[in-house]
Order: sequence, then C-alpha cells, then structure tokens
Amino acid sequence: MNKIMMTLAIGLSSLSLCMGQIPKEAFALTNSLSDLWRNGETETAVESSVKLYLLYPPMFINRIHNTLAQQLQNAPRLYGQQYLEQLLLKENNKINTIITPIHLWSKSMEATNEKDLKGILEDLNSILKDSSNYDSKTERYSLLILQELERKNAIDIKSKEKILNKNITNLESYPYILKIKTDRLDGEKRAWHRYLLAYTYNYLYSINPKEEYLKKASDYSPDLNDWLNKQAFFYEAALLTGNTKEFGFQTKYQKYLAENNRNTEALNLLCNIAFTNPSDSNIKSLREYYEKLKYELPFSDYWTTYIHKMGKPVPKVKIKYENEELNLTEKPKNWIYIDVWGTWCSPCREELPELQSLFTANSSNKNSKLKIYTFSFGSQNLLAFMNDNKYTFPVSEVNKQTNDLFEVSGYPTKILISPEGNFIQIPFAVDWKTYIKNYTLM
Repeated sequence: MNKIMMTLAIGLSSLSLCMGQIPKEAFALTNSLSDLWRNGETETAVESSVKLYLLYPPMFINRIHNTLAQQLQNAPRLYGQQYLEQLLLKENNKINTIITPIHLWSKSMEATNEKDLKGILEDLNSILKDSSNYDSKTERYSLLILQELERKNAIDIKSKEKILNKNITNLESYPYILKIKTDRLDGEKRAWHRYLLAYTYNYLYSINPKEEYLKKASDYSPDLNDWLNKQAFFYEAALLTGNTKEFGFQTKYQKYLAENNRNTEALNLLCNIAFTNPSDSNIKSLREYYEKLKYELPFSDYWTTYIHKMGKPVPKVKIKYENEELNLTEKPKNWIYIDVWGTWCSPCREELPELQSLFTANSSNKNSKLKIYTFSFGSQNLLAFMNDNKYTFPVSEVNKQTNDLFEVSGYPTKILISPEGNFIQIPFAVDWKTYIKNYTLM
C-alpha cells in the first residue's frame, strides 16, 4: 500500500474534556511519541506512554491507533513492534487491552512460516470478544490481519467468513447503529461502527457475492451524520483501503441495481449518494438518471423535496439582527444559510473572508433564492471585529440555548434551511460552498 500522509488533527470533539482540563504535560508527551517510535528510543517511548495514559487516556489511544498504526503500515520493520512488546511487559491490564490487537497485527506483518501464521489466526479468534471495543479498535485490526493472512495464502474461505461474521455480530451490537444521538462522542462511535460494518460486509461480498451483503455495505456506508464525524473513520479507510476520498460502497450497489433494471431503487440510492456528497459529478449523475426515467416533475423540484425530507424541523425562533429579523416561526420560502462561528475560533476566522465573498456575490444577485445569516457564540468585541475586517454579513450573538436547538456541537457549524422549513448541517472539513450550491441548485 502506498504511503499516505494523514494530517487529520485530533479534534477536541474526540476528547471528552475541553482544552483547559487536559494536563499540559499530556500534550508534550503526545507530541514526542512519533519521533521516539521513529528513532527507536523504545524505552523512553514506553515510559512516556505509561505517563500519558495515566494523565489522559484519550490522547494515548488516539496516538496509538492513528500515528503508530500508520508508521507500522508504512515501515513495519522499524521499531513499532518492539515498542509494543515492551509496553505489554509493563503489565498494565488496561493498556494491554488497548494495544493487544495492534500488536497482533504487527506480528502478522512480520510472520512468514505456517506455524506462526496459524498461531496469529488462533489469537485473532480469541481476542474477538462478544461486543465491539472502540478503544482497542479490535474490529479494525481483525480486518487488517485478514488482509495479511490472505496475502500470504494463510487462511481459507471458511475461516475468513467466520472472522467477518464475528466482526459483524460485534459491530451490530452497538445500540446506535441506526439511531442518531446528538452527543458528539456517540456520533463518533456510530460513524466508526458503521464504516467498519460497511467494509466488513463488502469484504464478505467479495467472498460470497450475495446481494444482501452488498446492500448492507451500502446501507452502512457513511451518511451525513457520520460525515459530521469523519475523523472517526478516516484512519480506518486509509489503513484498510488506502483511499481517503471515497469512504463507502453506495456507488457499487447503485450500479448493481441499475444493471438489474431496478430503476426506482437505483434512483433513490443516487439521491442518497448526492445528498451525502453533493459534488458536481454526483449531482450531474443524479440529474441525468432522473431525466432518463422521464418523470413529469422538474428535477429542481424533485431535488428540493428530497433535501427537505432529509432535514429536521427548524426551531421556531426569531433572531434579531441590526436591520432585520430572521423569523423561523413561519416557512422561509427561500433557502437560508446560517454560519455559526465565534471570534475565538481560528477555523471560523479563517473561513470568514470566503463567507463575506459569498454574501457579497449573493446580495448582488437579484434572482438569488438564498438568504445568508450568521450566529456568533461567545465572541468578544464582536462589533469591533466586524468593523476592523469590513465584514457586512448579518451577525447576531446567540446563547447556548439557541445553539442547542440547532444541535451545534462544534465550530464552525454550517446550517442550511429548506424553503419548507427543515434544516440540515453541512459536515466539517468539506467544500461547504459546493454543498450550498448543489443542495440549492443555485
């Protein structure tokens, strides 16, 4: 697999406490580990890891499963396996539970003889417990180990199916696979479980091409709620597939449906694909397929209805601005875009010039069906900030209660409201202007 440079930062959403509650030493220890592993300073890396785990376990877990896993895959013969073996000797039961699966994966990459490979398969069966383990990422490493065993012709189809079905049983036991909770940590866990389920079902389909497996791979592929928590499955996709641009299997199933003349199902799935990722090419494919089926309703009306259906009822609130009022107690009749930001938020500040450009261009377009507003939360010297930067888009300082009504859990949050009055959130770290353009067909 080609080396992939993964720069996805540790999001605060992944850490259950705010920055001020994380011990400062934890940051220094976290930042030091990568170089210690790379340089073979194993003893120091082990001591630093134990300290980091005692100070703040989430940082240790994140660094092991993201940075170390990447280093192991790119250079398995360096010092990662040696580090893991020495860390296991510390006999910290909680740490050992976290690192046992990644250690077994590292052994599978090095194993060459039949006896060792057979032992790894036996160990893999033993660590797959009766429920998934988010902290140890056992199901991720079981898939990576299967890849290694398959490459080395060290596993038969029946054994592969056994592991894959166990993975599925464990992952599907997570209670929020289908339900959606607004809590960020639950959202991350849901996204992680669903992506691995999608991958596992697709793996099973490659062995036994039953439609039900391909459909499940499609069904569990990241939806818009999962995309809000992309960091939860980014490394899974990178390590398992080497592809950090495509994260699911919906297109594969859609082609299967189209080839079998199941046009209504194929159209519905194309809508879902375009909704989750409204790229120009996805919207074009959807439009062409829709028009090929010769429905009477214009595509723009059909798409607007679909977007509305996928949203949630907008909170019935009135937000006052300097020269107007945003009244959401009535149907908007236009598309409404709301950007939620704060002067304290550096990613927000970086995007504001683009927001100003969008607002200026939209205001000069007399035929625009989009209205743009912003919410500020926790800002200081807001008026001076707006004046100093010559920002003219509407801004209103809102409280936590308003943010909660719109399910704001991170910043910046981008909200789009349909003309009929349902709202959706645009995921983080995407080309949000393309989302707006293609959701609204502007």
